Amino acid sequence: MRSVLVVGAGNFGAATALHLAKEGGCRVTLVDSEVLPNPRSASHDVNKIVRDDYPDKLYMRMLHKAMPQWRNHSLYKQWYHEVGMLRADNTDFGENSIAAYKSFGIRNESRMLPVSEVRQRWNGAFATTNLDGLSHVLYNPNVGYAEADKALNDVIKAAFDAGAEFLLGRVDKVIFGPGNRCIGIRLDDGEVHMADQILLCTGARTGAILARSAPENRDMHVGDRVTATGAVSFWAKLHGAQRDRFANVPVMKNCLPQVKGESMSMLSNGTIKFNCDLCFTNYVTDPATGEKMSVVPSEPVLQVWTRSKFIKFFEGRARKTLDGLYGKEVENVHVEAYRMCWDASTPTHDFLISPHPHSENLYVATGGSFHGWKFLPVIGEYIAAMMDGTLSQEYAERWAWDKTSGDGHSANPTYQVIGDLQEWIATEDLSVIELYEPEEPVSVGDLGMGTKTPAGSV
Repeated sequence: MRSVLVVGAGNFGAATALHLAKEGGCRVTLVDSEVLPNPRSASHDVNKIVRDDYPDKLYMRMLHKAMPQWRNHSLYKQWYHEVGMLRADNTDFGENSIAAYKSFGIRNESRMLPVSEVRQRWNGAFATTNLDGLSHVLYNPNVGYAEADKALNDVIKAAFDAGAEFLLGRVDKVIFGPGNRCIGIRLDDGEVHMADQILLCTGARTGAILARSAPENRDMHVGDRVTATGAVSFWAKLHGAQRDRFANVPVMKNCLPQVKGESMSMLSNGTIKFNCDLCFTNYVTDPATGEKMSVVPSEPVLQVWTRSKFIKFFEGRARKTLDGLYGKEVENVHVEAYRMCWDASTPTHDFLISPHPHSENLYVATGGSFHGWKFLPVIGEYIAAMMDGTLSQEYAERWAWDKTSGDGHSANPTYQVIGDLQEWIATEDLSVIELYEPEEPVSVGDLGMGTKTPAGSV
């Protein structure tokens, strides 16, 4: 029986571990540096948008398979909330999205609402939203959001229930045998674990891992194929009459340059989460190669949820987004916590799901580019097909290590790099930023698993 090490338990890794374990025929070990779900993972979050309105038909086809699972499958449906979504966008996204639904024959009730109607509906939650320059806003009542950490938690638990094992440890590097063939991983405590196939679902950390693994072999490095990028999320709590007004409001994505942010509707406990719809790099000198590389910062306060005090630039940017999304309605709302969410971005915002062309038995599934999470119910099937060599040509070419062509498209055009983190933290005292401690931490016991060591360990 073949053995598979899946490194990284975010949505790509967890979904693949579940798919492989359910299929059988292999021994699957899910490797992560933290008790799961990992709070540093881009997939571990309060909530995420779940939508299928992609003008890009390749991704829309995938979501046509995923949405019924979000709505009906026991693993996902309790965490999915179909509250609808508004999109304020001065491009032709809305018209293209509606046309894509029609071309696929997908039943959908999307329509363009006059701004005046948006302001009047939903208890006036959007009465003073910044919609300057727009006459209409796209309203899609057939999408919504999912409670991300809980959904990811259940997928991981289902993978273990199906027979996958868990290995707790931080991966230092992948290791190679004769002919540059990948044979396993080494943890930072020196332990080596062997397997027939090694899949890196390591997100924004992929570039650094491959650089450490083969510092002199540039063929192994990601180069400009994938860049570690961060984005800022934040959340607040609503109370009393204001909380009542926001019950079941749609998700709002405001793409206007003066706002550029998203509101994820409101959870039952009054929590409402937001994203600043932009990203940034973090270029430092990589110790393995001596070259500049964008990497995930080592400081915990730049990876996980923190208390309300944060970096001044991002506090200001968050406030601008919050005020643009809801206007006067939130002028007295206090931001409770911030988080830098790190993901791997590709030049076209397509995923990078490919065998590594320069190392047999090494596979990469990364490049979520801030839009990969919603594919949680189906992405494991595609990654497993890639590993088996059965992924369809259309997807294999779009997600290839080396693309044969670039048509200038962007699969997720709203997240663009605005600068480098080092510019904004140079004068900050990070030591005064406090980590946010969740009220109900998840333990290994909650997942019904133990830390296991796979066969082939040395």
